[in-house]
Amino acid sequence: MPTMSGSTRDQFDTIVIGAGQAGPGLAYSLASRGERIALIERDQVGGTCLNSGCRPTKAIRASARAAHVARTSAALGVHVADVRVDLAEVVARKDALIDGWRDDNEASLERDPGIELIGGDARFDGTTADGHRVAVVGRVVSARRVIVNTGARSVPPAIPGLDSVGWLDHHGILDLTEPPAHLVVIGGSYIGLEFAQIFRRFGSEVTVIEAGPRVIGREDPEFSEAITGFLTEEGIDILTSCPIDEVRTGTDAPIEVVVHDGEIVSGSHLLVAAGRIPNADDLGLDTVGVERDDRGYIVTDDLFATNVAGIYAVGDVNGRGAFTHTAYQDYEILADHLAGGERTVAGRVTTYALFTDPPLGRVGMTEREARDAGAGYLVTTYSMSSLTRAVLDGQTAGIVKLLVDATTGRFLGASILGLHGDELVQTIGVLMHAGIPASVFDTWLPIHPTVAEFLPTILRGLSAPDG
Repeated sequence: MPTMSGSTRDQFDTIVIGAGQAGPGLAYSLASRGERIALIERDQVGGTCLNSGCRPTKAIRASARAAHVARTSAALGVHVADVRVDLAEVVARKDALIDGWRDDNEASLERDPGIELIGGDARFDGTTADGHRVAVVGRVVSARRVIVNTGARSVPPAIPGLDSVGWLDHHGILDLTEPPAHLVVIGGSYIGLEFAQIFRRFGSEVTVIEAGPRVIGREDPEFSEAITGFLTEEGIDILTSCPIDEVRTGTDAPIEVVVHDGEIVSGSHLLVAAGRIPNADDLGLDTVGVERDDRGYIVTDDLFATNVAGIYAVGDVNGRGAFTHTAYQDYEILADHLAGGERTVAGRVTTYALFTDPPLGRVGMTEREARDAGAGYLVTTYSMSSLTRAVLDGQTAGIVKLLVDATTGRFLGASILGLHGDELVQTIGVLMHAGIPASVFDTWLPIHPTVAEFLPTILRGLSAPDG
């Protein structure tokens, strides 16, 4: 990506800081209306998702799943001998995909006559009659509108000794070309569990250490239990209720993690998958008076406007969702607003997935959240092992849980762990978005044999919660 300096055309209509999931879309949208846009990116076009998050992770996940399917295919009468993973080839495939997408995205931005792509760190430099000033690589650009799309980054917890060992984050682990002999993962949440399963399937021994009483603690307990179950069956050691006292270089192993009860977990590599903060601390926001909350996120209204006129914040940096798809929708909503539309982020139905295999698809409330909110709800839970398609495919691990408002009959939320759970949950999400009651399934014609065809059957089990 080019680094520009010394231009005489430093006045723009809009400055977009960050070329992640929301920034480029906004730049294209505003440039198409005749605006002159400065798009500033400090690292790589595409942001975390493209370069070190969703896409590269799912690329290597596909390889890990292929290895697992080959090793376990005898249960389906298919016998495969000598399954071998070449991690260097896996990483090369991943890199080819990601580099191609990033190069295409960058080239497209550079071809747009209304967009100037600037490489470097951006920092607010006050406000003048020309608008808000932003300093980047020895140059100061100005615009009356600035959109911040700087995302978030991993920050390790304060563990004694961590800085003395060579630990990995979700960026560095993607570039390993040999499977670790024993990968120790600090953090039993979404990133940690995905990588734990991936590298177990690549042949590593894996231990997950979680300080809390269960993994993915924001989900309902039965989902934590089910995920712990199938990961343990694959040979992953999961330690819960294990605060860490110290990390150190071991005598017999490169890494030793000392947990609170004195137990020592030894490993060859350490992945730290806990802790994340918004990239808002080094933007010079104080020079223009932009407000942040107590966690460091930029405070915005339902149209992503900050407390300072003309400055907006979209994506992870605003604390309204830490997902690629929420950032992308932020762009759509803000672009609509700036074009005179009526969309806002109010009422957004958040949905996401844990991409273990099988995946967990989530939308709306968990049962714990519904109970804590005092919602009057009906609930039904169904085992994946009772779904015909799951049995046919030999993938019966998982649970379906659906929550419906007892008064309106509309969905409050869904948790679907199992075959195609990440896709199936979006059926519920569409109905929630449109405000359509669950009774629509009473007369629906589904395809057989699919996982979705059981939704009407599952919903017939709705009842009031125990207690």
